[in-house]
Amino acid sequence: MRYGIWNNKGGVGKTFLSFVLSTEYAKNNPKVRVVVADMCPQANLSEILLGGNGKGAEVLDKQIKKRQTVGGYFDARITSPHSMTGRESGYLLHVKDFNQQIPDNLWLIAGDPSLELQAQVINQISAQTLPEKAWKNVHNWLLDLVIACSKSIEGRETKTVTFVDCNPSFSAYTELAMAASERIIVPCSSDGSSARAIDNMGSLLYGLGNQVYSKGFSQKAKEFGMSLPMVHSVLLNRSTQYNREASKAFGAMFDEIKRRTENIRRKVPEYFVDSSVCFSEIPDGHSVAVVCSHLGCPLFSINPGKYPIYDERPQINPEPLERYRKHVAEFLDSLY
Repeated sequence: MRYGIWNNKGGVGKTFLSFVLSTEYAKNNPKVRVVVADMCPQANLSEILLGGNGKGAEVLDKQIKKRQTVGGYFDARITSPHSMTGRESGYLLHVKDFNQQIPDNLWLIAGDPSLELQAQVINQISAQTLPEKAWKNVHNWLLDLVIACSKSIEGRETKTVTFVDCNPSFSAYTELAMAASERIIVPCSSDGSSARAIDNMGSLLYGLGNQVYSKGFSQKAKEFGMSLPMVHSVLLNRSTQYNREASKAFGAMFDEIKRRTENIRRKVPEYFVDSSVCFSEIPDGHSVAVVCSHLGCPLFSINPGKYPIYDERPQINPEPLERYRKHVAEFLDSLY
């Protein structure tokens, strides 16, 4: 199964959520091969996985210079847009080779800032009239890469689960990420922008409510017989809780997010995994997110206490840590 973590709004916690879900899933399922594809030009997820702030950044810079990144692969496909290179597995990084804290069964297709520059070229090549399937061929670049990498690490008794961290903008590389995803997880924060982003999901991904969008990605995908990803869940992320439930203010905004999501489901129920949308809630991680990201340390390895973050030593307290772990574990149970 391939999960895309995407919302058209930034700042909703997609990258840290991708880090937590992929590492916790790998830890809980040691016989499963987990592949993480970083499709955000900022490549923050890659930096975290490869060692955190500082160390991870240095490792990532080396991979970018060697072009052993998703951008490096797209460089190769730009010169050969309609056929695979045969060297796809060479872009896969075994994360534990760089960060000993990460489970042994997790691999990374590293992010790359060049995705921003490549977006225009991707649009140009996919718009060509010849060959007839140019648009489809180009939009399958990431899918080609993920499938080839997965096959290279699978065994007879193993399967692969992929997590794709997506950029908020629905740029060309995000279209490739959607084409490679079978399910999407949509994290939302408690604000009006997240509510509007749900409507944007319906327009950008499923062509609802706007004639311009209806002739865009979704329509082209349908023309070429490509499957659009189904909504696995809308994740109410970073909620402020009171007595173990979202506060009234957060709850009110989440109710509006749910209403808009249900409105989309009524129009295109075929794009939702369950007949009733799966809503989950994960509380704000506060210091947990800061410490894990800075140290490249998975959630399962974090204990209560103080941790060095530059010149500060933030405290992780037992109760919020356990609450966060509990909600993450409950959500992981919904994944295949």
